[in-house]
Amino acid sequence: MDSVLRAAGLKATAPRRALLQLLKKKHGPFTIEELGVLMKGKASCDPVTVYRCLSQFEKANLVRRCDFGDGVARYEFRHEDEHHHHVICRKCSKVKNFDDDCLIDALEEVVKKMGYKDVTHSLEFFGTCASCR
Repeated sequence: MDSVLRAAGLKATAPRRALLQLLKKKHGPFTIEELGVLMKGKASCDPVTVYRCLSQFEKANLVRRCDFGDGVARYEFRHEDEHHHHVICRKCSKVKNFDDDCLIDALEEVVKKMGYKDVTHSLEFFGTCASCR
């Protein structure tokens, strides 16, 4: 984790290392509150520290912020070789990864041909899971 943090221009502090390790090990996305609970007692990581680290990680492109339209930011580790979307249950809020080939990638290429750089996209699906039906 130290080399990842340093490559991103961040000091490898104990809270940053612990939070980034957690995000890399456990697949999110997690809310700040959920991460605060998971980090409780680890590396002096109070909720304010978690928030600050996530903000720095997002700017450094180490994490991805997910917006599920409910006003709550969620974060997950950004694996460079992994691209996925989410399916969210409207009733229980359970999140599943949707790992199939991304059909939107072709549209992203069109946007790049229009002259845009550093193009990304976000696509989330919402529905009612089998358990909630």
